[in-house]
Amino acid sequence: MTTAEKTELNERQQESLNDAAKIEIQMETYLPVTDIVDNENEVRIYAELPGLDSDSVSITLDKNVLSIEGKYKEVPRPEGYSLISGEYPVGNYRRTFKLSQDFSSENIQAKMKDGILSLILPKRKEIGPKKVKVFAE
Repeated sequence: MTTAEKTELNERQQESLNDAAKIEIQMETYLPVTDIVDNENEVRIYAELPGLDSDSVSITLDKNVLSIEGKYKEVPRPEGYSLISGEYPVGNYRRTFKLSQDFSSENIQAKMKDGILSLILPKRKEIGPKKVKVFAE
């Protein structure tokens, strides 16, 4: 995929995401591929991180910015062999999402299986008007 195609895909994903979940995406270093889905109760982010395990992934939430980051390590080669073609990513990866106030940050869940990171971001429940009872003294 060319840089222009990646940029176009990111812009389409950004527009769709802003409509559905009010999240902004920022790109840095290697950009993990993501799918983002939502329903009335939560938003789920699936990030493709092939070859990585849960210890290779760091997830932080700071001032409504959710970050997924870590480092791809070089694939080991047998001694005496030279690299002819290298397509595996090596180096840092990072993906950030600016969350709206519509999420319950204390209940975010993260799971890693078969190189796919799954994040579950529960939406805050709408709080309607509350009736206050007045007691006589």
